[in-house]
Amino acid sequence: MKKLNVLIAQESLTYRKILQEAVAANDFAQVGFTASTGQITLERLKQSPIDVVLLSMHIPEEGKLATLFTIKKEYPNIHVIMVGDADKVNTAATIRALQMGALDVILIQPETSLINNVTKNKGKLQGLFTQIMTNNYTAASTPLPRKAAGSNSVHNAPPLRQEIKKTVMMEADLIVIAASTGGPAALKYILQNISGKINIPILIVQHMPAEFTGKLAQSLNKKSPLIVRESVDGSLIEPGQAILAPGGVHLTIAKNKCKYYAKLEDSPPVNGVKPSADVLFNSLAHIYPGKKVLAVILTGMGSDGLAGVRKLKEACDCFCLVQSEQTCVVYGMPGSIVRAGLADEIQDLHLLPEFINKIALGRCSKW
Repeated sequence: MKKLNVLIAQESLTYRKILQEAVAANDFAQVGFTASTGQITLERLKQSPIDVVLLSMHIPEEGKLATLFTIKKEYPNIHVIMVGDADKVNTAATIRALQMGALDVILIQPETSLINNVTKNKGKLQGLFTQIMTNNYTAASTPLPRKAAGSNSVHNAPPLRQEIKKTVMMEADLIVIAASTGGPAALKYILQNISGKINIPILIVQHMPAEFTGKLAQSLNKKSPLIVRESVDGSLIEPGQAILAPGGVHLTIAKNKCKYYAKLEDSPPVNGVKPSADVLFNSLAHIYPGKKVLAVILTGMGSDGLAGVRKLKEACDCFCLVQSEQTCVVYGMPGSIVRAGLADEIQDLHLLPEFINKIALGRCSKW
């Protein structure tokens, strides 16, 4: 099996050694080149095919993420994983990098031993490399779901379970969005192209550490016509606002008379993540029985959201819209929905805002 060819772009000799040993400990990748500056990084990319770049947050010249911008522009098929110092993490720059298309971020603990850093990052890289290999294999060998002529409905997709009735949603009372790897860029595109006339709540779960979700909400708020904010325990769920679950806790919804409130729970991770889409969706299935819920499943590793969508379809009038495989960075979460037969619609990322707008504004016709 051909291994992924990795370029390590890191100015620190110590961090370079950590990353080299972490990559070498993986079954699916090998270090092809190393570089200490952005200029050398770009020169290396011209010399040999590279699959993955481990790019230091400190290499981008003048703090403008210039190297990342050039890589994504000139080598769109290369996966870039940002590497930063856990003690000096620039959260705003990290969010910008993720919204520009960086696959993920790795944080190195400067006060931790070389062996412990290698062990920690080996596990994360193994997961990312495995998903990249899976995506590459799937793209090369598996035909994409086809659509019937003149229709946007999925053709030849797995049939829905008999107890779940396929819906055609004309309007919605609530929108829920779940995303993981590659999600910040997808959320940026959707929320900056969504209609400012939407007057229903939007609840978002993005798998991300606690130190980043606040900055992500601020960044999305600047780009969206809607108010986007990080959820606070006990805060009112307002129409026309997008609420982002904080990292490190689960977002659930509580009801008091006719009002709905955010309730943050510091319970164990679910599906290995915290916040979890399944936790939020299960909460909504209990609080919103019979309501019209539009569930949007975006790019992401794993299958978080699968059990929750099933619960929503059992308890609510739920329409599930998933991002297409060809526009996902990682097809894990959307793919799990499709394979379970729970997807009502599969669309490319650039078409998702239009579909969301039609349903949210009650302008949807039977496609």
